[in-house]
Amino acid sequence: MAILFDQLPTILVLAVLVGIFVALGRHVKSERLVLWTTAWVLIFVHSVAKSLVPVSMLAPAAVGIAQSALVLAALFFVASLTIFFENTKLTTALLILSGVPATAYNFALAYHLEERWVYIVCLEFVFFGIPVFVALSRRLTVEALGWMPISIVAGVVAIQQAWGRNYSFGSLALLTISFSLPAFLYCRRYPRLSPGVIASACGFLLWGASFTFQSLLTIWPALHLNQELWNTPRFFVALGMMLTLLEDKSEFLKSARTRESEINRQLQRFAGITSGLLTGVDINSLCHEIAQAIMETTTFQRVVIVLGTDGGALTAAGHAGFEPEAVHQMEQRSAQIWRTEMIEQACQEGTKLGENSYLLKAAQVAQYGPVPSKRQFEPSEFWEWGSAVIVPLQSTRGAILGCLAMDDPRDVTRVTADEMSQIELLAGDLAVTIDNAALHRQLVRSEKLAAIGQLVAGVAHELNNPLTSIVGYSELLTDEVPAPARDKLDKMIREAHRMRRIIENLLRFARQNTLEKKPTSLQPLLREVLALSEYHLSANNVEVKVSIDPGLPKVTVDEDQFKQILLNLLNNSVDAMDGARKKRIRIEAFLREDRVVMHFDDNGPGFADTNRVFDPFFTTKPVGKGTGLGLSICYGIVKEHGGEILASNLEPHGARIVLELPVHAGILTAKAVSVS
Repeated sequence: MAILFDQLPTILVLAVLVGIFVALGRHVKSERLVLWTTAWVLIFVHSVAKSLVPVSMLAPAAVGIAQSALVLAALFFVASLTIFFENTKLTTALLILSGVPATAYNFALAYHLEERWVYIVCLEFVFFGIPVFVALSRRLTVEALGWMPISIVAGVVAIQQAWGRNYSFGSLALLTISFSLPAFLYCRRYPRLSPGVIASACGFLLWGASFTFQSLLTIWPALHLNQELWNTPRFFVALGMMLTLLEDKSEFLKSARTRESEINRQLQRFAGITSGLLTGVDINSLCHEIAQAIMETTTFQRVVIVLGTDGGALTAAGHAGFEPEAVHQMEQRSAQIWRTEMIEQACQEGTKLGENSYLLKAAQVAQYGPVPSKRQFEPSEFWEWGSAVIVPLQSTRGAILGCLAMDDPRDVTRVTADEMSQIELLAGDLAVTIDNAALHRQLVRSEKLAAIGQLVAGVAHELNNPLTSIVGYSELLTDEVPAPARDKLDKMIREAHRMRRIIENLLRFARQNTLEKKPTSLQPLLREVLALSEYHLSANNVEVKVSIDPGLPKVTVDEDQFKQILLNLLNNSVDAMDGARKKRIRIEAFLREDRVVMHFDDNGPGFADTNRVFDPFFTTKPVGKGTGLGLSICYGIVKEHGGEILASNLEPHGARIVLELPVHAGILTAKAVSVS
């Protein structure tokens, strides 16, 4: 009973410490704090059990509980300071692997069991099993390579002593190493010279050394020391842990204030950019500023803004954080490799990070020809070298307009949905602005075509009447004049008919005709047009390759007018390749969502100005070879069919016309019914 009263102050202090750690756990959510609290509960159990040792009938069990609780507390401290303490499965496995044999060893020692193999097996599990477990879990670090040899040597010596039936040495070695090791692990987990870290590390060192000192006192029995002296290290550890938690909280508040300041600065920068977008500033002039703002106000050190062209190619419109060599590689790959379809594919393959952002691992990024970074990253669950985050720029109609691509984070733990939220909002504003600019260009072109159409209609009607008279009187004169003069009249009549055809084209361009639309397969129409142009193509040595998806659905078109489009496009391509050594035209058609897309590619010099391709009377052909109305008429016909026609240049040379037509409505209705 006297010993119980002697231990009572220590027990009460430990009870208060346990209460403090439990209270801290309500305010600080941390797996480490849970392990610390459990360890201090075990220290409390150790003190209570130790006070019950003098009771003869409870002595063996009390000794076993006291020693086992003490060792388990040390193991919980060690587990809380490993690099994988947040991994519940690995931490639980470590505690079971070390805790069960350590408990069995202490109880065997308390009950004076004389079976050497029990002690030896327990020591092998503790001193050899833990290094093997860490190695198999692929958690080998510099600190692990430092304590592993100590554990193995201590295990060898303890097993030798156990073979000589000196079993208490194993318990002493286990306690000394288990309480000394957290001192080094603590410094690794908290690499700072703060009062909390110093107090805890020194406390663990003294705690581990105290067991050896107590055993040495048996050599000098005359030397008497106050038993409470041995409790001092544990109080140092407890005080240091509480200070460490307060220091972490202070650092968290400081970083939160810094982060708040960064977010405010980011919002101001992004708001200024958004204002610029709303005022109608040229997109390309703002892309570099947007990339620079993202680099300066977020965790990403490299940012590139990639925009799509009318032909589906991608171009690097703005970038920040790239070295000159990397910029050159990026421009080359954007011109030769990157396509709009890749963005949609990347979004499908990547892991969704925020509402409209996707994280791509290194293996996923590699297939798109990335520009590698020179920066290396340590293995992390948040990031790996070669990863990237993309934010697609998507119009309100669902079309992919480009993307923002980011990598090289300063802090990999900040690659989160919260970090991406403001970037996604800015990307949304950018996408809307790009889409509005494209719609504005289409509106301007449509208004220009409509105005020119009205002008052309009036002029054509005015020209048609006198031209009819010229043709009529010329034909009458052919019967009255001799043969030499008749040849000149025939030539004049032919030119007059040519003028009439031009006027008919002008009227067709200006007039809204009644279309005879019906569901039609494109392949037969294209086959008929190629048959009509066979002689023209062969005479000009033009090689035509056709690739049409056999399962392509029907489209609703006026067959005659659509044949006119195909014929115009073929003739334009043939004329454009005049002078080329090898003349090639490639026609392909495929399904994209609810639209059939046709590509007409040639290897000519390309368009001189893609913005004026569909303007009436704009032509690059020599005088007498073209009127500049062919593509304008194609544009009008496609628009009347509810489609799109786009022009772009190919790299390194060539031109592409893209036709997009909606799928026949009956097919879409059938699909909708089958899905429902």
